[in-house]
Amino acid sequence: MSQLEKLLHEQKVVSIKADPFKGLLSMEVTEEIIQKIADAKFAWRQLIPQGHLIAICSKANGGKTTLMTFIAGEMAKDGYRVLYINADAGASDIKDYAIHAMEHNYTLINPDLTNGTVDRVIEELIRISISEDDLSNVAIILDTLKKFGDLMNKGKAKQFNSLLRTLTAKGITVICLSHTNKYDDKDGNPIFEGTGDLRNDFDELIYLIPSTNLDGSITVSTRKDKTRAEIRDESFLITPDREVKRLDRHVDTLALNEYQENLADDQLVIDFILKHIAPMSKTATELRAIALQEQIKYSRKRIDRVLKRYCAGNSPDPRWTASPASTIGYKYGVIDSAYAEQLRKEWGV
Repeated sequence: MSQLEKLLHEQKVVSIKADPFKGLLSMEVTEEIIQKIADAKFAWRQLIPQGHLIAICSKANGGKTTLMTFIAGEMAKDGYRVLYINADAGASDIKDYAIHAMEHNYTLINPDLTNGTVDRVIEELIRISISEDDLSNVAIILDTLKKFGDLMNKGKAKQFNSLLRTLTAKGITVICLSHTNKYDDKDGNPIFEGTGDLRNDFDELIYLIPSTNLDGSITVSTRKDKTRAEIRDESFLITPDREVKRLDRHVDTLALNEYQENLADDQLVIDFILKHIAPMSKTATELRAIALQEQIKYSRKRIDRVLKRYCAGNSPDPRWTASPASTIGYKYGVIDSAYAEQLRKEWGV
């Protein structure tokens, strides 16, 4: 047996003796992991877990800073020492943020206006990371992440994320605001900006989904993606003058945006359906038959899609209700105006 054959044989013997499931078992959900999830303490409501590394992402002008300054004030009110490091705002905005910080007892840090640098901020974070103190009453907010770490450089991003992880080991809650890509995925979901390390290295990845209202206000909802705690999504209303109000229920702003995008294209079909269900409820099949009689080119698929999209329970502004048909499927009828208004309020519209 040659030396090469001998080495291959020895390697084969070792691989046979090794547990072939070792790699998979390293990702087993253990009782200890489950207990950590159950025991997680929250720094703010059931959205921001204490001592975790959290990324909150949205498109530009998606309400990140406005919403996070509101949460910073809330955490400070609950006794946390909050350091808000804003390296992404101009001088005109910083003045307003500084007033808000002073009024709500958290600290605003801006390296540009104080003869500091981002590198200096990183140096100070390193000093904090080697502190011997228990810092579980501290929250650090970085706005935005790309100002501190090169998100597109895998090595540099990994190095900076490791520093942030050492801060959480001291008990610090670290919240990083970040951008999403310009384009969403095929299902309309946002995609975080940067390499996959952002998702891998952070405990929580949470998206902000904004929806603009007719009065100029913005409804913003969180959409949890990756979590290591039992997070509950929240919704907020940001008024035109940037006042933030937390809503009592979660609003599906993705569905709200889809509704707004489709409404103009669907309006003629909506009018056709409303005209023919006003006297008596009808099924999609019956509506399709009427369209053929009137020589209107609405396919069964198109009618069915619009019926479902604007039905009570599916739409923020429902146009009809559905009830089981005597045979198969549903009959669609005109919705009671008071019931429709109740559903609109529940959606936050």
